Amino acid sequence: MTGLTRALCYSSILTAIILFQSSSANGQSADAKGTGSISGRVTIGDKPAPGIVMAVSGLNQQVSGRQVTTDADGRFRIDGLNAGQFMITPIAPLYVLPGSPMFGPGKSINLASGESIDGIDFKLTKGGVITGRVTNPDGHPVIEERISFFLVDEQGRPSRQQLPRMSNFQMSQTDDRGVYRIFGLPAGHYKVSVGDEAGRMAVLRSTGYYPKTYYRDTTDANHASIVDLSEGGEAKNIDIKLDRRAVTFTVTGRVVDADSGQPLPGVQYSFGLIQKSQNESYVEGSTSPGTPTNTQGQFRLEGLDPGRYVVFASSSRFTLDPNDTSKFYSDPVNFEVIDSDVTNLEIKAQRSLSLSGVVVVEGTTDKNVLARLSRLRITASVNPGPSADIKIIVGNGGTSTINADGSFQIGGLRPGRAQINVVAFTAADSTGFTISRIEHELAVQNRDILLPEIEIQRGHDVSDVRVYVSYGTGVIRGQVKIEDGTLPSDSLILITLSREGSRPISQARVDSRGRFVIKGIPAGTYEVETQFISFSRLPPPGFPRPQKQTVTVADDTETEVLFTLNLNPKN
Repeated sequence: MTGLTRALCYSSILTAIILFQSSSANGQSADAKGTGSISGRVTIGDKPAPGIVMAVSGLNQQVSGRQVTTDADGRFRIDGLNAGQFMITPIAPLYVLPGSPMFGPGKSINLASGESIDGIDFKLTKGGVITGRVTNPDGHPVIEERISFFLVDEQGRPSRQQLPRMSNFQMSQTDDRGVYRIFGLPAGHYKVSVGDEAGRMAVLRSTGYYPKTYYRDTTDANHASIVDLSEGGEAKNIDIKLDRRAVTFTVTGRVVDADSGQPLPGVQYSFGLIQKSQNESYVEGSTSPGTPTNTQGQFRLEGLDPGRYVVFASSSRFTLDPNDTSKFYSDPVNFEVIDSDVTNLEIKAQRSLSLSGVVVVEGTTDKNVLARLSRLRITASVNPGPSADIKIIVGNGGTSTINADGSFQIGGLRPGRAQINVVAFTAADSTGFTISRIEHELAVQNRDILLPEIEIQRGHDVSDVRVYVSYGTGVIRGQVKIEDGTLPSDSLILITLSREGSRPISQARVDSRGRFVIKGIPAGTYEVETQFISFSRLPPPGFPRPQKQTVTVADDTETEVLFTLNLNPKN
């Protein structure tokens, strides 16, 4: 599996999780009076932690941003909650907090209507500090430079353990003295660095950049010194002396109409670094400077390292106007930066394409439900796939309202395979709607996704796409019991829902109590399966295998599911 494939798979998982978190919290039925509650206790070591601010977040508007403070015994209680999924988080920057590092500290809770939950406890530990000073070759302080750090084992190899997300990013940046001070770190072994890797394009660097340098003053991560940090301890004088700034180059050119050859003003463009894996060349991601072409159709890229690149016309913003003529696309143009600026590149752009059709609702004739269709949006996300001898992802997308008769038209698209989805601004609007099938003569099944994609061919708009949406009110509510062990903090459990023998159509994240709920399911027979995700580089020993159950769901009913997982099956 190439790095590109791994990145795409990882991105798909994260996207699914994020979509679930957005929909599950807002998609629960709400109590008008908000009679639910969540309570627990916060301790530091074995002692109560008074005065800790506890934040509760969810998509219920009356709860968003709400906070309470622990009492003298470290206890807290949050009342007046509607049904939904919530995240309870202690706000304690000086301490190390439990929870999945990928999703921040805290515990997720699925709260049923009128339910009162106790025992949501947090045990905090004092965080450590790493501090030092960064200077240039002349001994002057390097100001506003980002500090990077990661955990390693005793031999200096990258650790599988993931660091929690930092709530204060400014502390990872040097001040006017070149001094940095990073606090709230878990105990462990660290490697610390300053500067950028060659080829990094997250920020365009017109004035050059400092090559990545590790403590103590080496550009080789394998030779970097290890910083040992104890619980609540402070590692001082972790100083780094940087080399001279690396020289970068500028690339200029223009975008012209592919048919007329006339310059095109106001066109967005992106570029990417060509990488090589075995016998395959690919572009893993792209960057846009955010400024369109000028009145003469000219573009300018600054801060590029030597290397091979592609540049192309792109339209990254979504629009509801299917007749938007400001959008263009192009094939990628290859160029190479060696030891000087590159000039006179020409991108031949073509006007974007459209995809239109009708959304058909199945499973209900309820006028109130059908009226909700106009509050939904239909989107198309296009992946053009391989281009010449380079595998490049130059994705774009568009969105459209759904008219009263179900018709839609999505503009601003480029050739490629379009994935279609139905979304809403609030999950309450989308709850119960599930795309069941998509029909068109250009529909192509992709083994990596559930629904077929629509092939958009160069120079041809696509029409008469039929998107069938099922509506349901069934509910699956369940529990995952863990026996003989605990899951690592950098892992989570997803529950996937699929028709028998087909790909998943819905997902739910299991909360900190092992509970999950999936709502708005059309009546039918489904397979419910556990899926375990570890964000470590390798799954830990004893990581449980997926389990699967078959359940039958009916409208307006709840189906209970129980999974029991033994993390040490040899016992």
